[in-house]
Amino acid sequence: MKRLTVLMPVYNVAPYVADAIESVLSQSYSDFDLLVLDDCSTDNTVDIVNSFKDSRIRLVCNEVNLGLAENLNKGIELANTEFIARMDGDDIACPLWLEKGVATLDSRPEVGICSFGFEFFGDKNSLVRFPEHNEDSKAEMLFGCTVIVPVFRRSIMVDNGLRYETSAFPAEDYSMWSYCYLVTQVYNIQETMFRYRTHNTQISTEKRKLQIDKANNVRLRMLDWLNPNFSESEKQFFVDHFATCNIRDRHSLMTIKQFADKLVSKNIYGHYSSEALARRCAIHIAYSTLSFVEDHYFSKRYSLGSFTKLLFSGLYSTIPIKHRFKLLVKCILMRRK
Repeated sequence: MKRLTVLMPVYNVAPYVADAIESVLSQSYSDFDLLVLDDCSTDNTVDIVNSFKDSRIRLVCNEVNLGLAENLNKGIELANTEFIARMDGDDIACPLWLEKGVATLDSRPEVGICSFGFEFFGDKNSLVRFPEHNEDSKAEMLFGCTVIVPVFRRSIMVDNGLRYETSAFPAEDYSMWSYCYLVTQVYNIQETMFRYRTHNTQISTEKRKLQIDKANNVRLRMLDWLNPNFSESEKQFFVDHFATCNIRDRHSLMTIKQFADKLVSKNIYGHYSSEALARRCAIHIAYSTLSFVEDHYFSKRYSLGSFTKLLFSGLYSTIPIKHRFKLLVKCILMRRK
């Protein structure tokens, strides 16, 4: 019996699924089965999966379309291995993905979920890293999901009765991992172990508004775990402005900073580390301020005049120190051209 199952739900991913499967079959860790769950695809996804002649591949075709959440629940039931690794049929895993994940879980018994850094490719390109350690990662969840393409202990789901929620779609992953933080620890490896494809047929692109609404439901639940006594207006500010760090000027920066202080002061129930919460809030505010500054002060060009305006704006001291220096250097170099 294999030790790990790679769980790959698929639906109409014919242009991409061959690359996804090849990336799994090329893993340095080989003690796994690949469980492909086709949810009634109408393209030739199934034919492509069947074209692979590898005994580790198990294809299950649903008789009716279950939707992503129930398809994942079915996969967890069918897996019956110690570990499960989760990926989509349009992504690409780096060769050490499974090896790194299993090694982490073997060496850290307190950790139930191992997640990774990843790279967006396709319609947009960028690198993403989540906080390495559990308390920072948990606090970061108030802003967005910090678990992606994880390798995890199947017992975390089964023993705690955790299931993906159809009602949370298309933020079902975010919702599931938020519950997992209640029962286990998460460790984020600070290496790129995945290439995450972006394209205009993805759920997150087609149903962006719905995804934001469902993600906000998850955020509000986690805010309630921090403290159930926030007012309705505070909850609305949290999802509309704080979680997105919507900084537009000095006043909005001060308002968001004040709300961060309120979060830390109300964190009296032990779900979050106050130190980690304060740290992650400060980091988000700092980088959101940097983003606003670059758009507002330097959208046309870097100049010492714009840098001087920034110095007296009340925003400068919030920007991460290394980026203050980078902005100054860019302005000096532009002056010399």
